[in-house]
Amino acid sequence: MAASASFTTFESASILKKSRIIGSDRKVSFSSNNVSLVHLRCRFTNQHCRSRVSFASCGVKAQAATIEQASVEATPKADQAPVVIVTGASRGIGRAIALAFGRAGCKVLVNYARASKEADEVCKEIEVLGGQALTFKGDVSKESDVASMIKTAVDAWGTIDVLVNNAGITRDGLMMRMQTSQWQEVIDLNLTGVFLCTQGAAKIMMKKKKAMGWIWVRL
Repeated sequence: MAASASFTTFESASILKKSRIIGSDRKVSFSSNNVSLVHLRCRFTNQHCRSRVSFASCGVKAQAATIEQASVEATPKADQAPVVIVTGASRGIGRAIALAFGRAGCKVLVNYARASKEADEVCKEIEVLGGQALTFKGDVSKESDVASMIKTAVDAWGTIDVLVNNAGITRDGLMMRMQTSQWQEVIDLNLTGVFLCTQGAAKIMMKKKKAMGWIWVRL
């Protein structure tokens, strides 16, 4: 099963477009011969900024990858910087994505479930790179935690411009041996969690009159 990332763009109350980036194999291997470039464009009033993120690694499984570089053509002013939520951002792919946005000068909410020390380190790195950051401990499969996370971002920075649904788990094994509880854990986090976060962020994004919002789902 190929790994993929699905992007949905919102402007005001309309869904404008949706694109799809597809990985190489079931282990989500982004090799030097198969590099996906993701252009993240954030549009604010009359301000434009574009970040280019290059994913490249060999034999990387679903929970680990590296962002080799993130070049920024224009860094937004602090008060106009995009507000980004990255779920599962304390390590692996989420950490790399959060740091890339930080390097672009964004305001990044680093969501984590257990690794508080690692999340704090990500925030410090983002600040060193020129961005702003705060951590939020929460289980994105729980509606109350997601509502609190959305509120935290809005209370701190006024809005949400980008949501990266990165948090996810795997329970690989033979179907005959998988317990129902293990199956439910995967469904709760990988599906319900994405739904809850997307719903919460979209409600904020669709209230905006001019700014564009991005929602990224890593599958």
